[in-house]
Amino acid sequence: MNKLRAFFYILKLSLENLAKNWHMLLASVFVLFTGMYIMGTLTLTANSISSILNEQAEHPEVEIICRTELSDDDALNVYRVILSDERISSAHMNTKADNLEKIKQTLKGYEDIFQYEESDSEFLYVSFDVTLKNASSLEGFSSDMRKVAGIDEVQDNDSIYKYFRSISNIVRTGSIVALIVLGFLSVLLTVNTIRLTVVARKKELRIMRDLGASYAFMRGPFIAEGVTIGLLSAVISFFAVRGTYNYVAKAIGRGESVLRGIINLKPFSEYAQGLFWSFILAGLAIGLVASMFAIRKYINTERDDDK
Repeated sequence: MNKLRAFFYILKLSLENLAKNWHMLLASVFVLFTGMYIMGTLTLTANSISSILNEQAEHPEVEIICRTELSDDDALNVYRVILSDERISSAHMNTKADNLEKIKQTLKGYEDIFQYEESDSEFLYVSFDVTLKNASSLEGFSSDMRKVAGIDEVQDNDSIYKYFRSISNIVRTGSIVALIVLGFLSVLLTVNTIRLTVVARKKELRIMRDLGASYAFMRGPFIAEGVTIGLLSAVISFFAVRGTYNYVAKAIGRGESVLRGIINLKPFSEYAQGLFWSFILAGLAIGLVASMFAIRKYINTERDDDK
């Protein structure tokens, strides 16, 4: 019962101290929130890029475009060459009429500006949508297809894969730098916030010491302050990251079909639990470390005075 009463007393003191120094509380929460928010968004970005890379690696796609002078019938010979390749998983032929329909769909709503006749398809090209069995054969397959007579261009997603890979490396490096810099700033500002309350309550702490209060009991309110700042920042950061992620996912969903085909974000629920507990643990750790640093000097000074 005494331990429970002491716990509530410590909690009450910590909340009162935070209320008195609310401006420093807001500053500490803001800095800690900023650090967690940046770390959270960078982590989700890195995970999303890795997911895209894995998807691209599992289903490497190639678009093969024939020369415009090649008719649908002549393009069948190219189609047979493609189908005979053991590296492909599937292939689909788009006739000139099919590609004209794709253009119409792309420019839908602008019929008053762009008008097409069915005969215009003769000026277009035949194309093939090819899916390979694995990413390792992508470069070799594209190179071989460029040598086939009648093929004008081969477009693969290898450049996209390399682009996202480079972004992923940058994001991961940025995450490490942000963790070090923002983590240090968060601890520093939280330490200063708690030190203010230590200085303001020096007389009260000495009275508590003279009455026989243990150093552990005297530390309690300040540790509770640090933990409160950390947990408050963690909860705010979590909901901020969730809102940002869902907003970006909806924006991509409303975007062009090409963009949706490349960037396929997983639901936030797949990351929610791990991210939430990571924020909570980070907030607790920073709060504890900051509070211990903040009161260490005072406690050591008081102990020296006792000797």
